[in-house]
Amino acid sequence: MAVIGSNITGKSIARLVSLRMQTESPSAIGVYVAFSIQAIAMAIGWQFISYFLRHEIGVTSYVVITTLFAVPALVTIGAVSFWGYVSDWIGHRKPVMILGFVGYFATYLFYSFVTNEVEYFIIAVVGTFFSAGAIPAGQALLTTDSNTKGERLSLLLVAQSAGWFIGALSSGFLYDLIGMYTLYRLAAVLSLVAALSCMVIVHDIPIREEHEHDSLGFVHLLTRPGMTRLLLSIALSYLGINAITSVVPIIISDELGGPIALVGLGNSAATALAVLITSYVGKVIDRKGPIGVLIAGYGSYALFALGFALATDPISAVVLYALPLYPLASTAAFTFGSLISGEKERGRAMGLVSGAQNAGAAIGPIIGGVFADQVFHYAHPIAWITLLFNIIAFLLAVSLIGVGRRLQAETVARRAVSETVVDDTDDGTSGPRSD
Repeated sequence: MAVIGSNITGKSIARLVSLRMQTESPSAIGVYVAFSIQAIAMAIGWQFISYFLRHEIGVTSYVVITTLFAVPALVTIGAVSFWGYVSDWIGHRKPVMILGFVGYFATYLFYSFVTNEVEYFIIAVVGTFFSAGAIPAGQALLTTDSNTKGERLSLLLVAQSAGWFIGALSSGFLYDLIGMYTLYRLAAVLSLVAALSCMVIVHDIPIREEHEHDSLGFVHLLTRPGMTRLLLSIALSYLGINAITSVVPIIISDELGGPIALVGLGNSAATALAVLITSYVGKVIDRKGPIGVLIAGYGSYALFALGFALATDPISAVVLYALPLYPLASTAAFTFGSLISGEKERGRAMGLVSGAQNAGAAIGPIIGGVFADQVFHYAHPIAWITLLFNIIAFLLAVSLIGVGRRLQAETVARRAVSETVVDDTDDGTSGPRSD
């Protein structure tokens, strides 16, 4: 009788825990909707920064243009970690997400009145600090109490890619018609809509207390096996990629002689194709682990850089630019960060991964601008820098294969236990026995 009683009690508790996790799971659809709307605004505000600075503000130096392009990423390095810590500390993700969307709204609104590079710099610094919290808070919310972290993060990227597609395509055709100042105001309105949708349809959950992986701070996260190498590979890859993407509009239009609308077509094609493959990428990561996909992502970036460096006409350059490569490395990196962290420190882990991305995104354009001004005297050869840094990132990712296998084995074991609990609570064996 004691054994039967213990069995009933244990399974009853498991059922209650399972039901509680279901009722408190984040409103994933609400998160996807809010970030897809915000992604439209981001695409509008991002893809023509260097072209806007050169042709509408009158900045002529590559170094100044790429430095201003890099400022948001530079600020984001520290800001994402700060807001990740805040969301962990207060025990909720939704308020930080809303603050981030409001930050985007204010940034784009003030951009629409900028008249010189100094004003642009100040707005970028202040606005980015407040907008930086949206992404890590949203990612942390989505991966709470989930055994399919890779799939959830990939679906977030699908939602963002859909928004980027709309924003890139529409602004590519509208730039010559209404100008960047009006486009910035449109981006501000969309950011406000994203904030309001987050308030209404996203349901927050408190972070449950845990003993394993307890909240021990950033230093403790950095000492986890493979974390430092992961962050270094992310930073180097993003350094290389952003060195070239920061000046793609100038390369396509001014150096290869193509129309500026090609940039919008390239970005929209890349995001449209990404929508088709990203959910599959997430499923592969959940089944096989993130490291293999990370290796494939860095290798693809290296091949892209080689082809782009050798391109001699705007069409071939845009075709290469339109390849949907970013879901591979990005989804794999964030999934690795979620697997290696506990629930209560998930915001900080996402902040570290995002911070590494933004470290590369901040340093890459500056390095590219210096080489374009002082060494190459034009921007196209920066693609060779992209190739070099992604080869190094590729080698670092290869060194993570052993760590990735261990994390994947632990994830599969946890998933098997979770499925066993669900099976036991559904087959009627948890009730009183007739014998």
